[in-house]
Amino acid sequence: MGDELESDIPVWPVRARHELTEQRIVEAAEVGGDVDQATRVRGIHRTMRERTMLYAEQMRLLTEFFTRDPEVEGCLDVADVSAMKAAVGLRSSTHRAEALIRDAHRSVELMPRTFEALARGDLPEDFHQYLLRRVRRLEDDQVRDVDAHVAVWELASISRSQFERHVRLIVALVSAGTITSPREPERDVRLEHADPASGTATLSVSGPIPEITALMHRLDMSARDVQRAQRHALESGEEGPLPFDIDENLRERGSALSLATLRYAILTRSMLDIDPVQETATLHKILVTVPAMTLMGRENAPGLLNGTTPISADQARALAAGQNTWYRILTDPITGAYLPVTAETYQPTAQMRLQLRLRHPLCAAPGCTRPTVLAAEDDHLIEYDHEDPGSGGPTSLWNLHRLCWLHHKQKTAGQTDPTRDVEDTSCREPVETTWTIDGDVATRTRADHDLLTPIIAKTLAATWQSHERLHEEAVHLREEEQATPPADRVAQERRSIVRRFFLPPRTDPPPKRSETWDEPPPF
Repeated sequence: MGDELESDIPVWPVRARHELTEQRIVEAAEVGGDVDQATRVRGIHRTMRERTMLYAEQMRLLTEFFTRDPEVEGCLDVADVSAMKAAVGLRSSTHRAEALIRDAHRSVELMPRTFEALARGDLPEDFHQYLLRRVRRLEDDQVRDVDAHVAVWELASISRSQFERHVRLIVALVSAGTITSPREPERDVRLEHADPASGTATLSVSGPIPEITALMHRLDMSARDVQRAQRHALESGEEGPLPFDIDENLRERGSALSLATLRYAILTRSMLDIDPVQETATLHKILVTVPAMTLMGRENAPGLLNGTTPISADQARALAAGQNTWYRILTDPITGAYLPVTAETYQPTAQMRLQLRLRHPLCAAPGCTRPTVLAAEDDHLIEYDHEDPGSGGPTSLWNLHRLCWLHHKQKTAGQTDPTRDVEDTSCREPVETTWTIDGDVATRTRADHDLLTPIIAKTLAATWQSHERLHEEAVHLREEEQATPPADRVAQERRSIVRRFFLPPRTDPPPKRSETWDEPPPF
């Protein structure tokens, strides 16, 4: 099997029988003496290498786009405007742009050795994308192990089948012993991981979706209260200790702690008691959309939590049974679109707020995935004129959308400018919004308008049945894996992987090796 790297996985050579020269490419294509066809084959091969190098350059640029942006400072989570620009520049969805950026980071930062081969044109773009798909679910250390092993292969000459087969093997070996974690509806708090080298540990809190959602909401609201108190104390120059100054350096920093840090501090230091800061009194409303037949117990189609997360029929019925207040949403009987309502004041009515939450379960800004159940704001696209309401934008569903606090702040600052077609104010069709970003980049979004129609309910029911079946299988597998000691589990799984890879079962005798035997063409 060969030498070993820093990991305990043995290294084996992956070599081609022959160096892949242009002449070998022509021979593999079997163009014979056709000079024009041979020229085209060579041209295709050169184009593949050039495209691969351009692909590597794009990945390098995507990485630098964030790490060198002074407004972002290398933090993808806060690069909202930049992410929207990247998506427009790539002519793709923001979700796709974020996936490309994450792949670029993984390639440049975590897999530098194979990235060098990519930049030289030795590792074809298609090979590299296959490699990224296979390592996407691995931990960072496991990805580095894969990179170290793959980089020593003869990447410029091995065939596609060789590459994929050995990538599957090395990924299986580095992830051997990993226990499948099914999503169980249990209440549990456990220490998942501790890293003595960095002095950090990970605490996992598992429980029913509504309870965890409510906990996250309270944590978020408490953190925002403390953050506002910190900012006020810093701006006013108050004397004395600052609230939740966990490292006692807030005055030196000159800025409040991040919401993530404050959520951690509140959870670990005060058990959600944020004294002396007064906790905001807020009614946390969870919107559960339940099909009528499910509510009556005639069917078990799942409900929707806050318009985005499917929940089981039992959970949906239990939540509905515990409520004293029910809301009726008038919808089109065929399309499921909710019928518009209007308000005469600046503040939307309760019915309008409910419809906005259903229409925008996620922030309405292009590419934003923040749920609007937490810290979201109802925003007028055309500004409301408080002095003369008749001359400003109306408080109507056509002129309203729901934004997270960050994108509402950016719109107020003029960084984004959303507009809608003034000719269609009925909101009976999907509402489209044109977004202009920083004055020169434009894109369009479409609001959700389907309120759990029968077709959607049927699809959710089928998906839920599949989930329950897979869940039962995963629970059984997990119980078997947990009964095996970790070291034995890893060794046993690796032996099985290597045995299957190097000694595949054969039903027919293998073909006789000839002088012309070789791997399949690499394209």
